[in-house]
Amino acid sequence: MILKFSKKIIEWLENTWKPTFFQLGLTRILFCLGFIVVGLPHFNQISGYDLEFFDPPVGVSLVLGPITSENFWWNFDLIIRIVFVLVLAGFRTKESSIAFGLLLIFGFSYEYSYGKINHNIFPVIFPIIMAFTNWGGALSIDSIRKGGLQLEPKGWPLTFLSFLLGWGYFTAGLPKLIGGWLDPSYSSTAGFILRRYYSSSGPLYLNEMFVKINSLFINKVFDYSTLAFELGFILTIFWAAVYLRAVGVAVMFHLGVLLTVNIPFTLHVLVFLPYIIYFYFDRNSRTSEKFEKFLLEKRKFFIIVLVVLSLGIITDYNPQLFKFHRHMILFLVGIPSFFMLLPNFVHVYLRKVTSRLFT
Repeated sequence: MILKFSKKIIEWLENTWKPTFFQLGLTRILFCLGFIVVGLPHFNQISGYDLEFFDPPVGVSLVLGPITSENFWWNFDLIIRIVFVLVLAGFRTKESSIAFGLLLIFGFSYEYSYGKINHNIFPVIFPIIMAFTNWGGALSIDSIRKGGLQLEPKGWPLTFLSFLLGWGYFTAGLPKLIGGWLDPSYSSTAGFILRRYYSSSGPLYLNEMFVKINSLFINKVFDYSTLAFELGFILTIFWAAVYLRAVGVAVMFHLGVLLTVNIPFTLHVLVFLPYIIYFYFDRNSRTSEKFEKFLLEKRKFFIIVLVVLSLGIITDYNPQLFKFHRHMILFLVGIPSFFMLLPNFVHVYLRKVTSRLFT
């Protein structure tokens, strides 16, 4: 019985997702570009924090104690940027991806030892998980440098990531279920909307509109929809086709949270990129092949862009002309996610259109 169950788990891990090198390489590049738009974290301000606030949780900051050297954190930020460029360029991709994730874990463990904690654990561990997919096998320096090395794209990390995401949403929904979100006499969503309206510097997007509507029925729909999504997401991880639609729902959910409650999970939606790309670039279609051929033909241009971008990242040069609002990522990821929820005949039509783009 145990052996049979173990066999089923292994089969689920290894056979649910069959990504291509191109899909994984494109995921790596878009993830890094998204990180650039949102902004790489700066940890040098930690040296100026008052030690009275240092109250670390269990982790590396508890073991090592406070680090107050300004030079240490300045060099730490520089190392993060150098390693990030290596991930973007795809140079020693597996090692640099793991190093980037571990550096972020180290930095945030100290950042959060002084107070506020952001919910960004998934984009932090994402490069570590993706390192084991061999996402440096295409659109990378490694793919050129190690052209003769036989590697295979691995799908089990995507399965493992889907489980972590499902468990994360479930643990977010369970307290809501226990805490009274089902009570029809009041709405917890309404409380978040009002709190954000009166406590923030100014309402954004649709926040003020929903404050004026003040409909218990609409707000309870939001309550029940949130519970259904967060508690039900984990049930979809066993079927790739169902899970892909759930990913579309997840991104639209976070976009809706931004529009109504003004809470941005901007970096978080980047972890859905491998599934979105998997959905659009079918391994059996010629779209991936044509798109990769297009990128290779224009590689000189992209190399120049990469060099300029890398210099800007390492020197932390960010001119005002090229600053983007961090919320833009949610809208950009939200567009293809919305189309993922449409009927199959729409997808067939879109594939016909996109197949002609790179001919």
